[in-house]
Amino acid sequence: TMEQVRQQEQLAKNKRPLFALKTNLLFDVAMMPNIEIEVPIGKRWSINGEYMFPWWLFDGDKYSMQILMGGLEGRYWLGNSKKRQTKEVLTGHFLGLYAGGGKYDLQWQDNGYQGEFFIAAGISYGYAHRIGRNLRMEYNIGIGLLRTNYEYYHTLDNYQTLLWQNNGRYTWLGPTKLKISLVWLFGRKSKLQKGGIK
Repeated sequence: TMEQVRQQEQLAKNKRPLFALKTNLLFDVAMMPNIEIEVPIGKRWSINGEYMFPWWLFDGDKYSMQILMGGLEGRYWLGNSKKRQTKEVLTGHFLGLYAGGGKYDLQWQDNGYQGEFFIAAGISYGYAHRIGRNLRMEYNIGIGLLRTNYEYYHTLDNYQTLLWQNNGRYTWLGPTKLKISLVWLFGRKSKLQKGGIK
């Protein structure tokens, strides 16, 4: 009946995800495992946490890509109030403020760099759209200030000994984030009962 259709539309409209689980496909293609969790706060705000953890050694320790990195981002979802009332949560355009940091060991044959880094602050812009009932695609770019203290080394003894050469500090102001993410939404189950939605 028309009433059931109306209730089902209202059910879909009122369904709110508890959180979203995500992965950055660009990192996945580069063999850099990563995971993100985003929690919506009302219609306009959300908190996004990310963790990247590639820890690989290749070709008998000849090549190293070891990175542990985490970060947090607060997001404000754009659109006028009326549109945000009817729009699905975690879809549309957003602006963000983020920070993060981590450590790394990057080696190519006989030479490498180890260090720690942090992103003091960054601003981001993104867009997310629906591709399935509980699936979204998200596109995100961020510009921030990144600083790292590093140590440069040369390897000896068949890559088992590190001979420290020098150390330094490097600061970068520019793009520090680029994402094309696959998003899974997880929410409460709503029940459609006689007389309306529970």
